[in-house]
Amino acid sequence: MQNYDLIVVGAGILGLATAYQARKAGAKVVVLDKGATAYEASSRATGYLSLRGETPEESPLAQVAEKLWDGLDEELGYPTEWTQRGRIWAAVNERELAELKELYQSFEKTDIAFEFVDGQALRKMIPGLTDTCLGGIHTPRSGHANPQRTSQAFAWAFTDLGGEIREYTPVLEVLTTGGRVKGVKTPYGEIHAPRVALCAAAHNTLLLAPFGILFPLAPVRLEALVTTPMPPLFDQCFIGNGLSIRQTKRGNLHMNGGPYEWIDLDIDKESPKPTTPIVRNILRRAIETIPLLKGAQFLRSWAGIVDMAPDQMTTIHLFDSPEGLLTVAASGHGFGMAPAVGIAMADLALKGDTGLPIEHLSLDRFRHITPDWREKRRWHAGQYNT
Repeated sequence: MQNYDLIVVGAGILGLATAYQARKAGAKVVVLDKGATAYEASSRATGYLSLRGETPEESPLAQVAEKLWDGLDEELGYPTEWTQRGRIWAAVNERELAELKELYQSFEKTDIAFEFVDGQALRKMIPGLTDTCLGGIHTPRSGHANPQRTSQAFAWAFTDLGGEIREYTPVLEVLTTGGRVKGVKTPYGEIHAPRVALCAAAHNTLLLAPFGILFPLAPVRLEALVTTPMPPLFDQCFIGNGLSIRQTKRGNLHMNGGPYEWIDLDIDKESPKPTTPIVRNILRRAIETIPLLKGAQFLRSWAGIVDMAPDQMTTIHLFDSPEGLLTVAASGHGFGMAPAVGIAMADLALKGDTGLPIEHLSLDRFRHITPDWREKRRWHAGQYNT
């Protein structure tokens, strides 16, 4: 019989960070994934951290993550390409400008360094930016890293400590006895542990459903692409016109976004392949936003699956029943939060509590959500949001 202290379901950045911290604390940990390590959203992300988080509720945890990012290469023993040069969130029309001003006001009571800048200031920060950008939010201490290198760094650091990763091992069911977790069922047999951490993005909903637990997450497919190396354009991570763009250390422009394509997932099958012309949409938006990209050479494109909660916030939750079960999902911005989320999840799994600021991120905030919430929002499979 295979016995562990903790089973982590999902070998993405959040699962790997959780597993690393738990193993560092001395627990015997195994990570299970239905595919390859960090094959889906984690290695395909833009790779930025915003100190704001994405909401005021997430901001305290994002500030913890920022401090951890500063020493992450030394902590893990592998490079992440972390650079802290700021983030710009730009508005390309009056509606977006009003939304960003409202968002700015919601963060004014925090101690985070950020500023609202006009279009002229934006164009000084991002050379070649179109005149249609009217203004935006600049957070000078935000940063970005290489998603592939960072995911691999967590995986290597975890296995260096004696942790175990089993790829192509889908978890079909969480097993319980007497009101508490006893392990998981896979196609290759049962694996036992008194604690199971569900870090499998939108697949969490499928594994929690048999317990009558509704974790409202909708899987959405986003496209990403990368250019061949270009001369240095900007150091910041840029968000605007429905895109996220950063320039790598080698000069490649990494961008993703475009329309959201809502999909459904199966618990043990590979995620569906792209079926829509989203890449063309990304290219159009990129050239509209930074016209000098019209001559850029595009190297490759790919799709990633993101989990999205109704409020687009991170969720971290330890269940009372079944005892020993916990879960996390980050609504598409888990990459930047991962160093802090890993500590919080490991604390919850091994100690039952954490000193990190997660009190506003509980699943309890969705207690009034009904099972048809996706249809009500038009987030069900086959729909697109622009």
